[in-house]
Parts: sequence; structure tokens; C-alpha cells
Amino acid sequence: MNKFVVFALLIVLALAVLTGCASATPAPQPAVSSSSAGAPVSSAASVASANAAIPCKISTTEPVSNFDPKVTAKKRYKIAVIFKNFLPVWMTHQKAAEQAGKDMGVDITVLTPTKADNVEEQIRILEDIINKGVDGVVLAPTNTQAIAVGIKKLNQAGIPVIYDNTMGSGGDYVAYVGVDNIKVGEVLGEEMAKRMNGKGKLLVLEGVPGQQTSDDRIKGIKNIMTKYPGIEYAVQTAHWQMAEGQTVAQDYLQRWPDLRGVVGVGGNMSEGAAEALTSAGKIKDVVIGSFDVQEPTVKAMQAGKVAFTISQDVRNQAYYSVAAMVKCLNGEAVPQQIRTNTVIVTPEMGEKYKEY
Repeated sequence: MNKFVVFALLIVLALAVLTGCASATPAPQPAVSSSSAGAPVSSAASVASANAAIPCKISTTEPVSNFDPKVTAKKRYKIAVIFKNFLPVWMTHQKAAEQAGKDMGVDITVLTPTKADNVEEQIRILEDIINKGVDGVVLAPTNTQAIAVGIKKLNQAGIPVIYDNTMGSGGDYVAYVGVDNIKVGEVLGEEMAKRMNGKGKLLVLEGVPGQQTSDDRIKGIKNIMTKYPGIEYAVQTAHWQMAEGQTVAQDYLQRWPDLRGVVGVGGNMSEGAAEALTSAGKIKDVVIGSFDVQEPTVKAMQAGKVAFTISQDVRNQAYYSVAAMVKCLNGEAVPQQIRTNTVIVTPEMGEKYKEY
């Protein structure tokens, strides 16, 4: 075989190799993160690729009441903590979450809708933080069902979710930290029935319909009321707001001048009702039950206007939520249901259980 033929064969072989390489599937390119050459992350998918969120391990699906929050972050995680509003109870959550961040060595960013309990705005907040590439989200949904679209987007972006105080729906989550709200509603209803001696008219102040905390507590109260046919009750929404609680109570005093009980399932609605009853000169005739141990509640109990309230240990709800997220991001297993304590708080106990 002469040199020309050998050279020609070598050229043919080289072309065949090049053609094969050109037709092969290209190797995947690395995702561009927000810190690469100043280019912003343009989609949830690219954020997921860039962050490579660690899948969280679940140690048990059974409720756990002895959760250990001691943990140190393996690196400086960025955790977004998103609440429903900035009512006093959520300011307590904020301070506890920020303290957890300091204790555990992570960056905490607290966000809330500018309009209280606005689900559309809360979903937009979730979409925005996806593009900013956070490592995890601690969330108290403004609406349990409607938030589902935002949860699914977090799932698609590979960002783990922990529910603080209020359950969400529509996708995967790591843990729920809080009380069993149906059982808490039953405790609330039973205490009211006992203090009303099982008879009379009862006004039940509802939070925001569609929020699991409010819906479940109302359900629990209704469960108990079936045992007390001597109590006539009505449920009226006051949206967690003190001013609305006052207005609703004023309206019901016109309808029920012989009102014997008022109970609110959260916020400072009961304290608003107490002001209405005080103005009407009927505060001594009506048993008032409240929820949470904020400053206005303690003052109302000390003044003899509110008979009792319920502590759900909100500081630990927020603190444990951050701790569970840090453990998740560290690769540690966490329980999916973390319970905080529930205590009936009477006036003499107010200072002991008072929250921030």
C-alpha cells in the first residue's frame, strides 16, 4: 500500500470520528448562579440547580413533644421566615426566629405581606425569594389552601419548607411546628363551658377563614358545644384584629343583651370585645376567654376583664422551626410533627407566660 493511500485512509477515519462527536448529546453545562459574572438567576429551575438543596430526612411522622433544638449550622445558610402579618403574636415569632439565627449561625430574613393576611402578596414573596436563592423557608401561610401554588414552586426549586404555627397544603414539606389546633379548640371550648356553667349565649370570635389555625380551633370549639345544649353560640369573624373584636361585640350586644360569654381563637380579638363590654357596663356579667399571652391580654386579665387565655408556646414554635430547618440543611433527620406546649393561663399566671 503506497503512502498516498495510507494518508487518504487516515483522513477518512478522522472525519468519521469528528462526525460521531458532533452527533453525540452535548454535555450538560453548569447552571449560572446569581454570583456568576453578575448575571441574575432567571428561573426557579436554575436556582434549584445552582443551590442543590439537600433533601431532608424525616425521622418520624408521629407527633413529637420533646424536640431538641440544639444545632449548629454547617455553613451560613440563608433562611427566609415568612409570616401572615405583624400583629403582636407574630412579632414574638420574629424575635424568636432571629434569636435562633444568632444561636445557630444562620442568616434570617423575616418577611410579611404589607397588607395583613394577604395570600396573593405572600405568594409573590415566595416567588421573589426563589429567585434570590435562599436555602430554606419557614412559613406561616395566610391561607392554608390558597398557598399551595407557592409551595409547589418552592418544591420545584428544591427549597425545603417548614410550617411555623399554621399548616399549608399542596406540596411537600419537612415539618409542622405548633399545636394540634383542634385539640386546643376543644380545651378552649371546655374551659368556656365550665366557666359559663354550661348555659347562656356565647360569642365565638373567628380569625381568618381558610387559615388552618382558625378553622381547626373553631372546629374544636364546635365539637365541645355538642356536649352543652344549654349554650347557644354564634361564630363571627374578626380577622384576628382587636378593633374588629370590639365592633363585633358591640353588634352582638344589640342582638344578645343577655350575652354571657365571649371567646377569641387568637390575635387580640377578645381584648377588643372586653373594651366593648366595659363601655356598655357589662364586663362583670360576661366571661371572656382569649388566646396567646401578649401584653394586651395580660393587662386585660390583671384588670379583671379577661378570665383566662391559652399559651401555645409561640416563642418555641418559631425557634424550633428554624432549628428543624438547620438540621434539615445539615443533613440530619427531623420529626415531621413537632408539638409545642399548651397551658391555660389565668390572671395570676400572666406575667410568667407573657410573650415578648
